[in-house]
Parts: sequence; C-alpha cells; structure tokens
Amino acid sequence: MRALGLDPSLSAYGWAIHDSSVSGKERRIVSGHEQTLPSTVPVARFMHFRTMVRNLLMEYDPDVVGIESPAYDAGPFQTIHYGLMMFSLEVVFERRKDCVLFDPATLKMLAKADPSVRKGTMTKLDMQRYVQLDTMDSAVIDNNEADAYCVGLFAARFMETVSGSVDLSSLTPSEQRVFLGRKRVVTTANGKKVRRIAHAFRENSRYFAFSKIPPGNVSLPKKSDIPSSLTDFLESLEGDGKSRV
Repeated sequence: MRALGLDPSLSAYGWAIHDSSVSGKERRIVSGHEQTLPSTVPVARFMHFRTMVRNLLMEYDPDVVGIESPAYDAGPFQTIHYGLMMFSLEVVFERRKDCVLFDPATLKMLAKADPSVRKGTMTKLDMQRYVQLDTMDSAVIDNNEADAYCVGLFAARFMETVSGSVDLSSLTPSEQRVFLGRKRVVTTANGKKVRRIAHAFRENSRYFAFSKIPPGNVSLPKKSDIPSSLTDFLESLEGDGKSRV
C-alpha cells in the first residue's frame, strides 16, 4: 500500500511517500518539506500548502493519506495546526482519498512499538532513527520528513488492519492499543459504560473513507462494519490478558 504522510507546519511542512509492499530503502519512495515566510499574508501560507498537497496527490496517487492532527490542549499552535489540517483535508476529500489522523502523542506511542519496553519521550532524533531502522538506510532525513514518513507508515498499517490484509498477530502492542484496544469509561444516564475509542471504532472521526463518497456528494458515508476477525482477535487478547489497553 502506498501512503502519503503529512506533518503540517507553517514553518516546515513535512511530507513523505511510504510503500508498505517493499523492504529496505525503497519503502521511502520520496520525502520533502516546504517552508513559508512569516511576512506572507497568513491565509496565503495555508493556501500554498493546500496546493502542495494537491500536487503530491496528483503526482503520486497514494492509496491512503495520513495526517498528523493537532495536539490536544496545545494553545495557539493547535489553532494553526487545525487550520493547516483542514486546508489539507479539503484536497484529500476532493481527490476522494481515504485518510487517517494521528495526534503527536499517539504517533510517538506507535513508534515506540511497545511502551512497556521503550519508556521515556520519543525525541525528534528517535523518530529519525525509527525511519532509519524501518528503511534499513543509514541516511538521516529531516525530522519533519521523518514524522511524515511515520504518519504515512502507520496510516497504511491501520488501513491494512481494518481491511484484513495484515496478520493481526504481527501488530505491535502499540498498534493493538491504538488500532483496536483503546477504551474509555463514560458516565451516562444509565450509569457508567465502557466506550471503545480505538481508531477502528472511530470512522468519520479519526479516519475517513472518502473513497466511498461519490463525486458531487458531501454526506458522510455509513460507517463500515467492524470485521469479525478484528473483534475476535481483540476478545482473545482481552481474554488472555495480553491486550495492553
């Protein structure tokens, strides 16, 4: 699966094309980053990156797009990041490409693979090293491009999971949690209930199947059914206590 990963930023917007079907250096087909000047009219900076994303979609025609979404409670930077994400999402929807969103903390947890083993903060250098290991390439790429590569990698990994084309036993503990296992206890009128908030259960929120929407239509599609293979796998993990949720 070919994925376009995007790491929005007004100062250095990173992007990368990841190919999950190959091994080694060829997994990173290409990557780059662009800057805009603070002296530029603000909306023009957003428009510039919207055009950049449109051009990337037209040139590389990825199967899926991954975008790093705003961090929670990030103050004014969250507003800027949200604006960039929406401008980018506009052309992703326009091209009817499926899209997966990962906030920065979730992306770093996915890169850890197993938070019980890899503790502490994932720095920019750690993310760059992750790309080196995944591509088996000693070259160190720009940190914005590294984040974008990881976004694309995990977007492809997620879409392959929900489509049933990946061996579920190969999921890392972090992937199990983010894709399938996250839960939250909520208080309702009928008492406390457990709500599943993993990506697989949040279509039209954390991922969008834009490819299901016909041209000229703007209605959100009906949510896809969760494949029984995923729920069975999740229940088996929870039953034997191996799921780290």
